[in-house]
Amino acid sequence: MDFTMLIAAFGGGVLATFMGGITAFVFTGLTVLAAIMGGEFGAPAIGIISFGSWFGPHVAFGGAVAGAAFAMTRNHIENGQDIVTPLVKFGDPMVLIVGGIFGMVGFLIQYIVGPVIGPVVFGGLLGEGAAGWTDTVAFTVMLSGIIVRLVFGKTGLTGKTPAGEKREWIATGSRLGFVLTYGAGIGILIGGVAAALGTLGLVDGVAEAAYLFSMTPVIGFAIAAFSLILIMCGVYFEGWHHIVLPSGTTAVLVFTATLNPFAAIIGGAITGMFTAFVGEWAAKTLNSHCDTHIDPPAVTIFITQLINTVIIGGLILV
Repeated sequence: MDFTMLIAAFGGGVLATFMGGITAFVFTGLTVLAAIMGGEFGAPAIGIISFGSWFGPHVAFGGAVAGAAFAMTRNHIENGQDIVTPLVKFGDPMVLIVGGIFGMVGFLIQYIVGPVIGPVVFGGLLGEGAAGWTDTVAFTVMLSGIIVRLVFGKTGLTGKTPAGEKREWIATGSRLGFVLTYGAGIGILIGGVAAALGTLGLVDGVAEAAYLFSMTPVIGFAIAAFSLILIMCGVYFEGWHHIVLPSGTTAVLVFTATLNPFAAIIGGAITGMFTAFVGEWAAKTLNSHCDTHIDPPAVTIFITQLINTVIIGGLILV
């Protein structure tokens, strides 16, 4: 473990709480894009800045979620699900400290579930890649959010449905059709991009394209994360990073195994629809009638990247 980065994670949690969770996540996307486009010069920034102690969602976003929940207990905000408001406006140092503590908690959890537990549980199946048995950053964001709810929340893990109101657990009707449509569209898009870059990189031997092909899911994730800046502008918008990252991963896995562009697009579309559906389920199950935030995209990415890594990559396309 890098104890320097563990200490820095406190500052990452403080800054993200200061900025607000969504703002911090927008900067995750921005820095990822900049680092990837910087090639070998930007590579160190991905692990240290974008997914490390500065803007890594397990540190920054997770810390901001905790800060918002604590701010609710001090009557600064009405509901701890408010991850948009920059908490700097309240001038409360304890809110920032709680965010910093959970930044460190997120750093520790990700280290434990990745490099420590991953090789022990999945080493025989995934070999050297066992530490990445799923998206451990997303898993950490989910687990950190659960801890925050149990510590600061009063509505229970799945919320308290008001008397006389029917609880919805999954999307139905026109909403279901809408969700599956945009899930398929995003999956087709990232699948097509992966296929095009894969053809240039793996078939035609263009090294730069091969690098971008390998990073296709993360590029999609970064663009989606940055697009959440629209929420900061007061526009109604929905996240889609939980769709494009797993869909891109499926497309890359399928194209690498088959060198077939159409197979990659189909794989991306199927995963896109599945992740969109799971995301709706996670939102309705974990964030309806609740007073803190458990991130539905993180839950979705954890589940679908586990399927991509262990089942598709580890068992099927071997």
